[in-house]
Amino acid sequence: MGVWLNRLAVIGAFAAAIGAAWFAVGSALHRADRPPVAAAEAAQATVSAGTVTFGRGRVITTVKPGGLACFRVLAGSATVARACFGALGPQAIVYASSRQAIGGRAGPQVKAVIVHLTRKGTVWAQLQRGTFYATIPKGRRATKVVKVLADGSRTSFAVTG
Repeated sequence: MGVWLNRLAVIGAFAAAIGAAWFAVGSALHRADRPPVAAAEAAQATVSAGTVTFGRGRVITTVKPGGLACFRVLAGSATVARACFGALGPQAIVYASSRQAIGGRAGPQVKAVIVHLTRKGTVWAQLQRGTFYATIPKGRRATKVVKVLADGSRTSFAVTG
């Protein structure tokens, strides 16, 4: 009787191993036609990205699926400022500044961006494809950003922090 119990235990273990293997292979085949949720979300994390270069400076913009856009302002290879925004109207600007540079995005009706500096200095930002960038001279700070619209009207914004 003991021999039969041993054989029955071996057959039961073998059947359990076959069942586990069958389940593992079936799960892998079922999963092969659909990527895991985390991989699908990672693939959709960034819908579009763009870089505009201004000499040694750059502004890199990424737009997420929900419409949130973020940009980084680079001076050389270092990120010196960053910001995010939702929607950008045709007459709006959004910017981020540091001691080295100021950069951002501008709506299509914005024709120029002027940066006022300490000690009565002024820098006109370069504007390309709705993106602007200005280098801040050493020893100066940005105090005000002025947007100039196509009709000539101007609006200024204080630079804080």
